[in-house]
Amino acid sequence: MKRFSILLGVVAVIALLTVTGAFAEEAKKGPGGRGGTMGEITKIDGKNITIKSAREGAPDVTAAATDDTVVSILKPATLAELKVGDQVRITQGDKRAYGEITEIKGKDITVKGRSGDPTTITVEADAVIAVSVKAKFEDLKVGQRVMASVTEGKITRISIQPPAK
Repeated sequence: MKRFSILLGVVAVIALLTVTGAFAEEAKKGPGGRGGTMGEITKIDGKNITIKSAREGAPDVTAAATDDTVVSILKPATLAELKVGDQVRITQGDKRAYGEITEIKGKDITVKGRSGDPTTITVEADAVIAVSVKAKFEDLKVGQRVMASVTEGKITRISIQPPAK
């Protein structure tokens, strides 16, 4: 019985070290779970951007843009303006679709998200559609709402979000 208790203790310590290592590795990717953070730009100092997280209690994030940072802006769009290949965010009631448009059939829009899984949404008059268009670092301003992907202190992508309503 004593050996079993010791073995159980060793297994518990190994499990704790494994979980702690996984959390440390995840933290290197950046804030926001998958390396993403959403919030408001509070400071731009050269290529360093500070973002006040929209998530209550989350710390501010300061990260550096690089020459490879992809900057975009979400602009309001209509169904008629959409085309296959567009990066979009479509919100309609409790349905949402984010990603690249892979197919358009009338009002039915199929979007491939980050996971690779397709989502089809029938766009009605009350849908809110935003399309992502290329922007420049110089388009970023203090006070803008943004979504940023951060990896090891570097901003890989940053998207300027439409103003809150």
